[in-house]
Amino acid sequence: MGVVMVHEQQPWLDVPFGEKDDAKAAGALWDWRAKRWYAPRPGMAELARWLPAHRDETPPAEAASDEAEPDEAAPPDPAPPDPVAVPPEVLLAEALRWLTEPNVLARLTRRRPPWRVLHAVPAGAGHGDLDHVLIGPPGVVTVTVERHPGQAVRVDGDRFTVDGEDVGHVPRARAQAERAGRLLGAALGGDAEAAPPVIAALAVDAASVTPAPGGELPAGVLVTTPASLSRLVTALPAALDDREIDELYAVARRLGTWTRDL
Repeated sequence: MGVVMVHEQQPWLDVPFGEKDDAKAAGALWDWRAKRWYAPRPGMAELARWLPAHRDETPPAEAASDEAEPDEAAPPDPAPPDPVAVPPEVLLAEALRWLTEPNVLARLTRRRPPWRVLHAVPAGAGHGDLDHVLIGPPGVVTVTVERHPGQAVRVDGDRFTVDGEDVGHVPRARAQAERAGRLLGAALGGDAEAAPPVIAALAVDAASVTPAPGGELPAGVLVTTPASLSRLVTALPAALDDREIDELYAVARRLGTWTRDL
């Protein structure tokens, strides 16, 4: 009934270079940030052959002919990128994909992945957007991506310094997480005490991210790299069961949840 949904994680596709035109014709879209094809919505049967779980099933019609002329052969797949040169957006996309796609054990037990991911969530007038919102067994993780390529980051409590200058990322990330908790609690029909557990995360693209000697970790804020984000959030203690995750996800997907006045 007029509910506007927040953009959610869509299935990534493994499309070889020689099959990109077929995938595009079948409805696949290209994510220029992640440099990867994806399905615009889950459950598209025409794109199933490119889902990661099906890439070992090469259709006979796509097999290369030994008699093909050299100029008719498909261009070779591009060489894998140098890990050092992989953009942080790609590393983070891969980390979030790992959270939302079923692993081998999940497929065997037919249990869905417990995590849900939302992107570019508007946090209300004057509050900007939340880069990503993760919902899973530990509760809610609000993710802010900070880019300081080539610079040295030090963390000591609420002090987040870039080449020696405090940039204030930690208090802002914590404030966003606290506001997210209040908004979700209100949308669930409760008061502040009914808010789900929320923790902030800073995914930092930098030359180095280290704690200050003798310093402390910031309270309620994870500071990590895009590639390590999923490992840290899955190690958090569980607080929600599957029913509570589904209920919270249904509320979080509604745009009105995030744009109300508090």
